[in-house]
Amino acid sequence: MKIKSPGIQIALDWKHKKIAHNLIDHHFDINFASQLAKSESYNKHLYRPNTYLHKWWARRCGTTFRSILKHLVRNESDSDYYAPGGLEGQVILDPMMGGGTTLHEAIRLGANVIGADIDPIPVLQARASLTEVSLKKLEDRFTGFYNALRSKLSHYYQTECPACEKSVELRFVLYGVRRKCRCQEALFVDSYVLRHNSDGSKIRICPETYDILRDERTISACRVPPGLPLYEKSRKVCTCGGKYQDDTDMPYYRRYVPVAIAGECPDHGMFFSAPRQADLDRISLADAERENADFDGDDFRIASGPKSSDLLRRGIFSYPDLFSGRQLLFLRHAIDALKTVETPIRLKLALLISTSTEFNSMLCGYKGAGERRPGAIRHTFAHHAYSFPFTALENNPLHPSRSSGTLHNLFHSRMVRGHKWAAEPVERQIRNRKTGKVPIPGEADMGEEVYDISDLRKKSHRFLLIHGSSVCLDLPDESVDHIVTDPPYFDSVQYTDLAAFFRVWLR
Repeated sequence: MKIKSPGIQIALDWKHKKIAHNLIDHHFDINFASQLAKSESYNKHLYRPNTYLHKWWARRCGTTFRSILKHLVRNESDSDYYAPGGLEGQVILDPMMGGGTTLHEAIRLGANVIGADIDPIPVLQARASLTEVSLKKLEDRFTGFYNALRSKLSHYYQTECPACEKSVELRFVLYGVRRKCRCQEALFVDSYVLRHNSDGSKIRICPETYDILRDERTISACRVPPGLPLYEKSRKVCTCGGKYQDDTDMPYYRRYVPVAIAGECPDHGMFFSAPRQADLDRISLADAERENADFDGDDFRIASGPKSSDLLRRGIFSYPDLFSGRQLLFLRHAIDALKTVETPIRLKLALLISTSTEFNSMLCGYKGAGERRPGAIRHTFAHHAYSFPFTALENNPLHPSRSSGTLHNLFHSRMVRGHKWAAEPVERQIRNRKTGKVPIPGEADMGEEVYDISDLRKKSHRFLLIHGSSVCLDLPDESVDHIVTDPPYFDSVQYTDLAAFFRVWLR
C-alpha cells in the first residue's frame, strides 16, 4: 500500500519495503507537549474520558497525539494546538491502534480514520466510544438493565447490621487465602487491620477468635470461625520449618475463606462484622448455582501466554475459577439481560459489564484500610500483570452507591462522563504552573462508522475499523494520507494475552 504523504512517525510502502522518515523532530515543540503529557499522565481518564470505556494497557497521552497530528494540518491558522479541526478531508491510519488514541484525536480534528488491531477489544471499544447515541436513551436502557439485575441478584447481597440486626445490603466481603505447609493449613491476610478511623482507633480482626474488634473491644463476635490459624502475609514459614504454599489442588475461588463482611445500615452507617451463618449460606447458595451459569468448555480454558502462564503455574486452568459463585451469577444474568437491549447500546453495556470484571473477581485485593479511601478495591490489573491477593475483596457490583467498582459508578464515571466530554471536548492550558480548561468549539469525539473504504471520504468524521493483523491490511494504494501509530515493542503482545480475561465474556 502506498500512502499520499509521509506519516508522523513512519510512512510505510508495504509493496516495496521502503520507510520514509518524517522531519517532525526538527520543529516539534517537545517542551510544550511534555508539559501537557506530564499533567495528563496523572489523570488520563479525566483528560480523555471517552477513551476509557474499557480497560486497555499503556494508553498514550491524547495531548501528545493531538500535538503530533496538528503538524499534519496544512492551513497554518488551524495548526495551533487550541484551534479546532484542521484535518478535514484527510485519512489517518493507525494499524496498531490499541487504546485508540490516534483515532479519537484525529476524528476530533475532522479527519476520517482507519483503525486496526489484532485484538478484538480495541475494535469493540473504538466502535462503542466513537458511535453517537442519545444520552437519554443510554441512561434509560442502563436503568432498566440495572434494575433487572438487582431484581435477580439482590438477595445474594444481603447481610445483617450488628447494631440493630436489620437486614441491609452488603458492600463487600473480605477473604483470607488458604495456604499449607507440611503439618497444617492456615489462612493468610495482608493485615489484621481493616480500617484506620479518623479518631485514631482501628478496626481489626482478632487472629485468635476471628472477632471484629475496635481497638480491644469486640464489635462483632465470630460465631462460625473457620477453624484455621490466621496469620498476616509476612509469616512465610511454619513452626515445623515448612514453607507455606498455595493449595494448587483446590479450585482458585475455593482457596479463599470469608473473614469479614462490610455493609451499610441506613441507621448506623458503614460497618464491619464477622461472617454469620446466614452470610455463609448465601455464599454457598451462589456456589451451588455455578454449574447453571454455563461457563464451561474450551472457550473458557486458559491458554499459555507471557502473562497467563502465571495462572497456570498456580493451578488455575479456567477463567471462571477466578470468580466467586456470586460473581459468575452476576455475569450470567448480565449477559442474558443484554439480549433485550438494542444495538449499539448493547455493545456499550456489554463493554461496561466486561470492564466491571476488573473490579469483580477474586483477584481483587483490598486497599481500603486508610480513612481517606474506605473500602477501596485494588483492581485485578492494578499492575500490568496478574496478582494474587492475600486479602481478596468480593465486591457487590449492584450496590446503589457510586463507590469503587460498582456498576452504577462505572456507568456514570466512564460512560456518562465520556459521552458528555465527547460532545464538548476541552483541552488543558498551563500558565504560571496552573492548569486551566480550554473549550474547543466545533470539535466532537464521535463519528459515523463505514464498512467499505470507498465510503470513507464521502463525509468527514467517519471511521473504518479492522480486526486483524497490520501485516496484511488490504487497503488500496493512496487511500491513506498519513499513518500515525505507536507500535508495540518488537513482538511483545502481553496485553492481548491479558485481554483474554475480558474476551471470554464477550464472545
